[in-house]
Amino acid sequence: MNNVLMIMNARNIAPFKECVDKLNINKVWFKGYTEFELNTHINKFIQETSYDNYFLAPDDLLIKKHHFELLERKLQHHDIVTGWGVWRQNYNWTTIYKKDKLHVYCQGSSLPLFKKHYNVVYTHEIDSMPNEIETAFTGWFYTGAKRQVWLDYPYQTISVSKEQNVASTDLHWSKRILEDKKYKQICIKDARVTHISYIGHDYLDLKFDTKEIIYE
Repeated sequence: MNNVLMIMNARNIAPFKECVDKLNINKVWFKGYTEFELNTHINKFIQETSYDNYFLAPDDLLIKKHHFELLERKLQHHDIVTGWGVWRQNYNWTTIYKKDKLHVYCQGSSLPLFKKHYNVVYTHEIDSMPNEIETAFTGWFYTGAKRQVWLDYPYQTISVSKEQNVASTDLHWSKRILEDKKYKQICIKDARVTHISYIGHDYLDLKFDTKEIIYE
């Protein structure tokens, strides 16, 4: 199939570059853009190209080549597929959320705030779950969807202005899809992804001074 991987890239993390270099797929690197700035560029790219499927991942996720190829195969049978992982390497909650509800609203606030422990699937539950899991959240863990899905549910940050600087595009995307019930978000259990995380330093090396879109 004619697929592409869109990469949100504001850091130079060598293991991630080594990981995606092994993936046999067209790639487009959105380097140096904030999530808010990508509202324009990702949607423009999708609208102006005609790939069958578009995958999206940030620059701190590692996936094995055969696991990514599994996601590509599964996308031939589903509208949306995703891998999964744990939020931090010492945490036991995953990015899989039970399909009946994605609880994102904090009382007294209109901004969606993620409650990490609400309705989540824990690591000790994974083995007993089916190979294909309907989830309420993807987390952009190499999330792939057919072109029409991206046109129906464009990439969007929660905030409406650069000054608010609230991103959470993965949460906003999944919540809209969950509410409309037009598509199902299918997590592939065997497609385990490693989230490179180092608490307290995750975002200190973000670089937004040089912006470039690179096609591979």
